[in-house]
Amino acid sequence: RTGRTVQEWIVERRMAEARSLLLGTDLAVQEVAARVGIADPGEVTRVFRHAHGDSPRTWRAKQVRTA
Repeated sequence: RTGRTVQEWIVERRMAEARSLLLGTDLAVQEVAARVGIADPGEVTRVFRHAHGDSPRTWRAKQVRTA
């Protein structure tokens, strides 16, 4: 038991993959969304911002600056 629903687990896995793609590639957010199985890039942005406090684009830029 994880204390999470299946849907929450799926979203967490998708966001982990999105973070990996954002850091390891120069793919646009739309392509990252497609690769993690989310058809709407706006949905990725909304979920990512909720989880990390920034949009995927802003988060990526901050990670690059601190690397």
